[in-house]
Amino acid sequence: MSLQQFVDIHSHYLFGLDDGAETLDQTLRMLEQAADLNITHLLATPHATELTDEAFSAQVVERFAAVQRAVEKAGIPVKLSLGAELFFSRRLMDWLHYPWFTLANNQKYVLFELPLLDLPEGVGDFIFQCRLKGITPILAHPERYLYLHRKLDKLYAFFQQGCLIQINAGSIVGQFGTTVQNLALTFVKEKFVHFVASDAHETKHRNYETLIRSYEELAKFADSAFLDQLFFENPQKAIMGQAIDVHEVDDAAFGNKKDGIRKWTERFKKKFFS
Repeated sequence: MSLQQFVDIHSHYLFGLDDGAETLDQTLRMLEQAADLNITHLLATPHATELTDEAFSAQVVERFAAVQRAVEKAGIPVKLSLGAELFFSRRLMDWLHYPWFTLANNQKYVLFELPLLDLPEGVGDFIFQCRLKGITPILAHPERYLYLHRKLDKLYAFFQQGCLIQINAGSIVGQFGTTVQNLALTFVKEKFVHFVASDAHETKHRNYETLIRSYEELAKFADSAFLDQLFFENPQKAIMGQAIDVHEVDDAAFGNKKDGIRKWTERFKKKFFS
């Protein structure tokens, strides 16, 4: 590894809020691991669900402040920002006033996830409402939603509406199986991705080392300038609320036309599902 720096927009290091770190000590171990791996900036993304309310929001803000104090006291050289991973529901826009709704409260980018088992209605409308407010939605780990593997035209439509794509480092290195891995790698090869993030939950398995391993895996075929965008430039810009340059998707691969998309999806299905 070189002195490549990393910025991570998806990880669960805030303790006692979701299925990530359970204690402040575990949080600090995660952040020490990140700093040792040259991850310079970490966005906290605790899960926000349909049960999220004012009390939970206050707890998120308090935990983040406590972690900032502990990191400063421990001298861990990593910058922290606050966000959330918003579980898709009809209530999403009701949360706009919370300080964690957009990344670092910048009113420019928001990270959201879909259910794992079925595509809900209204995703396109949510993207549309975000874009009306000048907010760019980022869809977390679409490669993990198996129902989208056969509905890539839906995912491409979200992208056309202005939604950006974040894939998990663990998907790239095979943590979620070969089908998910193959789609994640295909997205990178076609430049149909804008962020690679750790989605770290602890220090042993779903951890920050996976981010480094995924970079090394992608470096076998992807050029360094594009990887720098995925692992550093785009994440940093998203946190800072700056514009992100989006690569055009090759017509032959994903298609700006319906027939191009059909050919690409059929080729993908034949390769991985026949």
